[in-house]
Amino acid sequence: MNKKVNIITKGRILVYRVYDIGEEIDLEKAEQILVEATTSRSKFRLKKINRQAVIVSNDPLSIILGQHAYTDQGVDFICEISAKLWDFGTLSLTFEYIIPEGTTIEGLSILSNQIQDYDDLEEYARTKAQELTNQLQAAIGKLKEIKDTEVNEDYILYFIEKFVEDFQDASLILTQEDIAALILSEDKNTLSPQIYERIYDSKLQYYKNDLAVIDWNSAFIIEPSGSLDIPDVIEFALNQLLEMRYYDDLLDKKLREIYSAIEFKDLSIFSSRYTDLALEAGQRYVEIAEIVESVENSLKVIGDLYHSVVFRMASKKFRFTDWQTSIDKKLENLAELCKLLLDQINHRRSHLLELIVIALISIELIPLFEHLQKLFK
Repeated sequence: MNKKVNIITKGRILVYRVYDIGEEIDLEKAEQILVEATTSRSKFRLKKINRQAVIVSNDPLSIILGQHAYTDQGVDFICEISAKLWDFGTLSLTFEYIIPEGTTIEGLSILSNQIQDYDDLEEYARTKAQELTNQLQAAIGKLKEIKDTEVNEDYILYFIEKFVEDFQDASLILTQEDIAALILSEDKNTLSPQIYERIYDSKLQYYKNDLAVIDWNSAFIIEPSGSLDIPDVIEFALNQLLEMRYYDDLLDKKLREIYSAIEFKDLSIFSSRYTDLALEAGQRYVEIAEIVESVENSLKVIGDLYHSVVFRMASKKFRFTDWQTSIDKKLENLAELCKLLLDQINHRRSHLLELIVIALISIELIPLFEHLQKLFK
């Protein structure tokens, strides 16, 4: 790899935190709440989405939350915070750090590590997300406490607009700088050729002077126009990924609940517990099927062909197919378990019914036996 120092003159680091805050969000009602709050000197401001970048069935509501300044290990940091609300129940926070002019790729790696090593960032993000959730709770269906949320997503994106030297072919930077190490936050050991191949197989270009390298936890973008379309597409995919992980986790809990019920509790022929479980499983099946379908159809609602390619690559790196397969398999297991439970209960109830019929027949025969006994005496 030829070593050449490329100096950044304009760029930013975008740090994402994504949370599941409810089963659905009424975006119109949420916007109304924020507009009313804004008139009373709220710190929230609304921002319009570029509809040409990501066209979804219901555009997310974008909110500017202001700045956050802090000092960590003697270094001062300041970032802009924004949020997006998605109608399927997720909230994504973006922390935007300006890259100082004159920063090299090596310096960018150091800056990134300093940002990611800030122990209080996750707690601060959860606090901001909870504040916004509390303000909008009237617009959120089946509200969830963020502090209790086990499933969430984090991501970091390096967005470069300009170098000192303009690239005629932005992909050349992959031969001049260790972008794979930056994406993987590796600064101690040399990566193997197989790792470079895996990272760079996600290289995408629309024009020769732009570049997108996407991995499962980080992305490196060169975009001279400054358009945030590609980050918006990746953020959309992150929110879809969180929904899939949430429902996968929900299915795990539901399956454990049924396994526990089978293992520790006797099946009662008079209990409606398993009937209720089967009905609930059916409802969950419909809900999850809708989410999975929305993910599968997302490619059809991305506005531009190149954005569709970016979404496909993000989906591949986020392993959408694996999550879909896992969900489908667990749905099948859930349906089969509930079916078996109901079959056993129905079988036992049939046996009980048979016993009752035999008992009733026996009762009817008692007078006959008594009469026969009298005749033979």
